[in-house]
Amino acid sequence: MSRPLTEADRNAAKFPATKTLAEQILANAQDSRPVVQDFVPLSESLEWELGQQYLKDRGNKAFISDASPVPFVINNDGNLSRNAAEVFFTSLLEADKSGNLEPDIYVLELGIGVGLFARFFLDHIQELCEKQNKDYYERLIYVAADRSEKMLTDVVRHGVLTYHPGRYRLRIVDAMCPEKVLLNDVAFRSHPRKDRPFRAVFLNYLLDCLPATVVELDGDNVKALHVRTCVARNVRLEDFTDLTIDQLKERAKSNDPKARQELLEVYGLFASEYDYRPLDVSKIAYAPFGINYAKSRTKRMLLSHGAIHSLERLLDLLAEDGFILINDYGQTMITPEDEFEHQRFSLATFVGVNFPLLKAYFDETRQGQWIEPQSQAGGINSRLLSPKRNDELRLKFWERFSETAYKHLNEPIDHARACARAGRFELAATYYHQALERQPRNWVLLNEISMFLTFSLRDLKAGIDMAKQALALNPTCSAELWNTLGDGLYEFGRTEEARSAYLKALEVNESDVRARYNLAWCHVREKDFSAALQVIAEAIHLDKTGEYSERLMHKLQEATMQVRQRHQQEYLLLINLVSRYAKKPDDPPPPARATELNGEVRE
Repeated sequence: MSRPLTEADRNAAKFPATKTLAEQILANAQDSRPVVQDFVPLSESLEWELGQQYLKDRGNKAFISDASPVPFVINNDGNLSRNAAEVFFTSLLEADKSGNLEPDIYVLELGIGVGLFARFFLDHIQELCEKQNKDYYERLIYVAADRSEKMLTDVVRHGVLTYHPGRYRLRIVDAMCPEKVLLNDVAFRSHPRKDRPFRAVFLNYLLDCLPATVVELDGDNVKALHVRTCVARNVRLEDFTDLTIDQLKERAKSNDPKARQELLEVYGLFASEYDYRPLDVSKIAYAPFGINYAKSRTKRMLLSHGAIHSLERLLDLLAEDGFILINDYGQTMITPEDEFEHQRFSLATFVGVNFPLLKAYFDETRQGQWIEPQSQAGGINSRLLSPKRNDELRLKFWERFSETAYKHLNEPIDHARACARAGRFELAATYYHQALERQPRNWVLLNEISMFLTFSLRDLKAGIDMAKQALALNPTCSAELWNTLGDGLYEFGRTEEARSAYLKALEVNESDVRARYNLAWCHVREKDFSAALQVIAEAIHLDKTGEYSERLMHKLQEATMQVRQRHQQEYLLLINLVSRYAKKPDDPPPPARATELNGEVRE
């Protein structure tokens, strides 16, 4: 007689013996979610492709309007542009001295973002040329390129480059094949170097969003990071979309732009699972080099094959005495136990850059001179790649992108902030003055000083004037600056002007929570409680991070209380008015109403 089956017997029958019971239970829990796309390499996954589509479709709103926007300040505050302009101007002087400088000077920026790097670069080049009596600025054509047409039209719509008419061209260019568009451009047909027209190429946070593979080495076995896209846990699709899981799967297989757009609309409902799976080395560019490089150094490595591919093609477009300036984030050292984690900003995915791998590749292939700062400057990783050795260029790059230069710029700001936190406001003002001497065109710094003047020194007029100086540099790409101006005006008692400034902030970023919170203050002061309650409700709805939650609820209570008080006052006035004319029990009846008709008085 056989014994009855136990729970353990039933589990053993349910789960194969190749994995432990605990592993199978966990795997079963993960597999319970509806799968939209099964495991594929990272750069082929929905997470990657939809992130790329998002950047393409969203334009500059990805940087200035999202609840968790893509960071952009570090390469758009003016400092990076000034350093790049100094290096570029040095290269022009060297080319001019050797007689190699052509009449029309072309530079290229790939991945222009909000366009402020280009604007400030042209500002500084113009200033350097005026100081040294050179005509380079009048001969310069800045090709601002991006894969996203929306990004380019936003630059035009906001007038970011308005101060430099005739000095720029906008082009739609794919960083993986830049030569397709640029070498066929009519602008370069009369150039003396038609195949190599550019003297400089600027790549600011571009390489980190090009295809890459994370490889894992285990002896002779090579695996790569794969991604599976599922519906997030505890999400009911029917609550958010009419699409079924089967329809989502079909759209995930399609290359139709409409299908991709439909997936992007529900992208926030997806979750990704990660696993390392066998890699077909023949399908990944530069994989043999990368694997050979990694074998003696680490077990897991980011293979930045898209970055290498793009840089090789850009080198082919570059003058022999030109350069590529890379400003990006990523690893600067390789360690035996390296871990890798890609990053998400808003709905876009970024992988960073493996700088040691790029250096090793270009050093080994000798396609160009790879130049690194002598010490890490912090904040952003800058590298120079040039077709041939240029000592003056190298020295200027080391000077402008060194740790010493970085500290020189930022030490006064650090001291000012420390003094302000300690309540030593006058000393803080002194340090801010030093910071301004070193960074006179840094709109981020001007904004910080404006807030310090308004709320710490209580010099409201100075705070307002400083905010206006910042807005003169960046009127269209920062709701923060308009909010700061509005705060100064509100504190000064100029409520109507403050309200106009906050509305300007909403023109820049229609989803800005801070501007709505500030508008509520204006409406309450003006006793327009209906408008105050409306903007508070909008702000609560848009405050996805909860940053303003407590302040909004406090303002809501204040506005509600004042509305209640107003209603009570109106009610009491009405009661008093009624009681004034109310009939008392012992009052005599009122006289009959007299009317006049044809000159006669009738009772």
